[in-house]
Amino acid sequence: MKGFYRAVSLALALALAAEVVPLDAQTTAGTESVVPQIEFPQWSKDLRRAEIIAFGTLPFSWLVSTLAMDVSRTVAHGGDQQYWPWPMKPPGAPTMTNGEFIMSIGIAAGVSVTVAIVDHLIIKHKRRKAERLKLESPRQEPIIIRRPAANFDGETAVSPNPDRQGAAASGAR
Repeated sequence: MKGFYRAVSLALALALAAEVVPLDAQTTAGTESVVPQIEFPQWSKDLRRAEIIAFGTLPFSWLVSTLAMDVSRTVAHGGDQQYWPWPMKPPGAPTMTNGEFIMSIGIAAGVSVTVAIVDHLIIKHKRRKAERLKLESPRQEPIIIRRPAANFDGETAVSPNPDRQGAAASGAR
């Protein structure tokens, strides 16, 4: 039996060492140019965002809907201590019925989908607003100013126009 534990320990140590030190075949250096980048359409990006938001808010909305269901059960039973909400529920209190449980899951799913739809509408509005501003703003050409750069000691470089140089020198005194 002692040999079995040693063999298992050795196998685990080798497995961990293989994870820490990658083999040459596992390196990914230089594969960036081989694999082309896939561009997904905007609707699929929006759908994925909505999916992430819906499933991400589901646990929180389920917690809130279960708490709301417990509060409604407390009110329905006239404030009986056996039906108090979850944090104050005594041991051995009656559990939710299947209908109440399914209702709390349905409410949670509805709230999660509603949050995802509202997020989609907000993002769509922001995207349209940005496109409208981009189309309405006049195309501006870059302004290029040609003048000599300042020297390192803070003085301006000599201008090619001798009249301006004399005026600048007389005005500086």
